[in-house]
Amino acid sequence: MRIHPRWLIPVALLIAGIVVVIVGTGTADAVGGGIIAAALVVTVSLAFLEVGLSVDRARERGEYGPPPGR
Repeated sequence: MRIHPRWLIPVALLIAGIVVVIVGTGTADAVGGGIIAAALVVTVSLAFLEVGLSVDRARERGEYGPPPGR
């Protein structure tokens, strides 16, 4: 199983957020925390997307009866 490149987006955001938190002070810490929070939101969103796509693939294979429109 290959990992889709879209999963690199939250990883890149997480790394960027960690760097900002480590390097920055004051307001930069809050910005870094926001970037880390965005990475977590993107990760959860991608997980829901993967579930939806797997259901679509299963439906196309006919696991839930005939595919719609056929």
